[in-house]
Amino acid sequence: MMNFWPKKHFYIYKVLLLIVLCSNVYGQNAGKLNTLRIHFVSTHKKATLTPETEIVLNQFFRAQGIQAKIDQFIHPLQGKLNQIYLQDTLPFYAEEMRNCRDAFFNSIHPKTEIDYYVFLTQDQIDTNGNGFSIFGKNILFLAAQPEALFLQNFSKYFLKTIGNVNTDANYSMDSLASYLKQRESLKIENESYFFFHDDSENTDSKNGLVAYYFWKQNAKGALEPTNNRYYLTPYKRNFGKVNLDVDNYWFRPFYVKNNRFIAPIHMGLVALAFFIMLVFRKKVNKRAEKAIHNKHKIGYLVVHIALWMLFAGVGTLVFFTTDTFYKQVFFNSTDFTKFGNQGVQSFKRYLDLSSSVVDQPAKKIYSEVYVKSKGKWHMRRMKKVLYFKVKSIDGKEEYRFQYSSNTISIKGYEQASTTHLVVLKFENDEGKTTDEKVLNYAGFDITQKLLAENPPKRILVLVNGYRPVSTSESFDESMMQIGKNGVEYPNSMNLLFEKDRFNYWTPWKRLNQQFIDRIHPNEVYYADGHHEVSTSNYESVLTFAQAAKNYPKPCKGKHHCFRYQDDNGMRISTLHKLPFRSNQKGFGERRKNGRIAGKNLIQLLNEIPGASKNDTLYLVAHSMGYAYALGIVDVLKKQCVFGSFYIIAPENASAGGVQPSQWQEVFQYGSIPFGRNKQAPCLQDGVAPQKRVSGLPAQYRLTFPKEYQRRMGFTESHFIGYYEWIFDIPKEKVGAVRQH
Repeated sequence: MMNFWPKKHFYIYKVLLLIVLCSNVYGQNAGKLNTLRIHFVSTHKKATLTPETEIVLNQFFRAQGIQAKIDQFIHPLQGKLNQIYLQDTLPFYAEEMRNCRDAFFNSIHPKTEIDYYVFLTQDQIDTNGNGFSIFGKNILFLAAQPEALFLQNFSKYFLKTIGNVNTDANYSMDSLASYLKQRESLKIENESYFFFHDDSENTDSKNGLVAYYFWKQNAKGALEPTNNRYYLTPYKRNFGKVNLDVDNYWFRPFYVKNNRFIAPIHMGLVALAFFIMLVFRKKVNKRAEKAIHNKHKIGYLVVHIALWMLFAGVGTLVFFTTDTFYKQVFFNSTDFTKFGNQGVQSFKRYLDLSSSVVDQPAKKIYSEVYVKSKGKWHMRRMKKVLYFKVKSIDGKEEYRFQYSSNTISIKGYEQASTTHLVVLKFENDEGKTTDEKVLNYAGFDITQKLLAENPPKRILVLVNGYRPVSTSESFDESMMQIGKNGVEYPNSMNLLFEKDRFNYWTPWKRLNQQFIDRIHPNEVYYADGHHEVSTSNYESVLTFAQAAKNYPKPCKGKHHCFRYQDDNGMRISTLHKLPFRSNQKGFGERRKNGRIAGKNLIQLLNEIPGASKNDTLYLVAHSMGYAYALGIVDVLKKQCVFGSFYIIAPENASAGGVQPSQWQEVFQYGSIPFGRNKQAPCLQDGVAPQKRVSGLPAQYRLTFPKEYQRRMGFTESHFIGYYEWIFDIPKEKVGAVRQH
């Protein structure tokens, strides 16, 4: 379940008690603006903070009553970094930014909690300015040139960092000064532990069931370019947006919960149906009373019951028929008439922050298109492939949207699409098609790939388990992290990533790289199987903490941990302290969400329709990731070849099952509490008490070698960092990760 540090169980219970106090502690920390530390980092020789600018900044902060400490560092890879595109449109740090940031902290400078870091670049490619920042994060990127605009750009992006201020507008130092005077303290935001890869960074990936498109359209129906781009593709997500603030009273929902929306039209049509049924019932009653009431009272009663059952049936039918019609009209298109004539950035921010716009989990793949026309924004849900007509007029290209489809259809090629694509049809003045291109969501031309030979590939997917808020052995740092992020991180976003985004595998002797070196995959993806403890057999953090506190530590010498004495003096098996009873509901929730990730994986593997049919999947799952991985497997059946499935310390293993005949090999690794090869209770995995995976023969279940037993225990037997021994298994033995 959890990827804990091996010694963490000694103070877990203290951390939980600390949670109750966190809000008070942080509330007491709010004070007046004190010292503000800003570190400028030069990434290029031509990108530096001039002494004159440093003096101006110091004078400015001093005038606001802030003691600013400003210094400058040289990035260890100065001049060697990839070009950084400072795009305001991104809702996350781009890969080049993350590489620049991480290389700095990992080499010469330890990150601190309350400092700001401004990376200076020589790049000026940007949509709205010369910088990039994210609200609540202490990292900024700024172009050092032009120097005349540097202070204005610093103000603009610093304001966004500390106050989530709209960066569409132009801001000056006076704007920053005005904002700082309104603030009692910067300490609340700054005195929180900074993570490179946490959920608050909102790092999206290249996959998601819903692709978002934004464009502007003139009165003639042609697309208006914004910074040489005719349509924007900012992100994919696993949900669409629903606008609750609609003009039509009958369609404005008054009840919203999960995927259920109920509006006055539902109640109105059901009420109308009941009224008609009441009139009908009255007439039937009169005839029935004349015909059978006096002779057959039982028959008369049967007629009454039948009428009421008919009432209920008709009412239900009308409700769900109305609901189907409502979803087609209300969900698939809407106007944002009350929002007004605003730019793309402001509108995107409105979609994310407005209480009148809610997320609707997606059940299938579709496109959500937002078009600004006649000064108003409109939304339409469309199919996977968008078709545009492109004409050259007076030396300039004119884009016009044509239609959407689930099929890629160009000259010499027609196939059902499995992901979001754009087809451009170029026409001459006579209206004849001269060229056709197919672009993926990122805008890359994949036309030639459609017709090229499809070579078989090895695909490796690593599925992590529970991600604790704190993995530090420091009590103070644990308090800081819990104060910022809460008791638990939110459940998985059900996306896949091309890197170890949550740093789950890499710190422990690069366990992920060891799998990569053995399997030699063509593509590697990371899936996040993290879910709340409530989905585990423990069902609550408190229950887990109590078990961790009371469970016996590993015995020194001969084992004496098989039984314990309860409060009544009874001798009871120690294993009774562990929750072996399966939480089927929680397991099912994780497996269901894993299917969403599976659908996203299909998109990644099948940018070219059917491309994954000859690919071989290799799956590594740890802890909670096991249930999640089964969800991925559910979706990928018949989509690829199943190679190897490595299951490490699965949480609630007996709830799900594998079919070994589907795979070339399946192995389970972990402690063994029962059976012929059972180990002492003190050596058991207490985080995720182990059982054999359903359907897996016992000979394919492996445990720690004897020389590793000193690393076993309640948390140690679950800790992913202690499973490097699986790479020591000889290649001819069962359980070996074979070299490819």
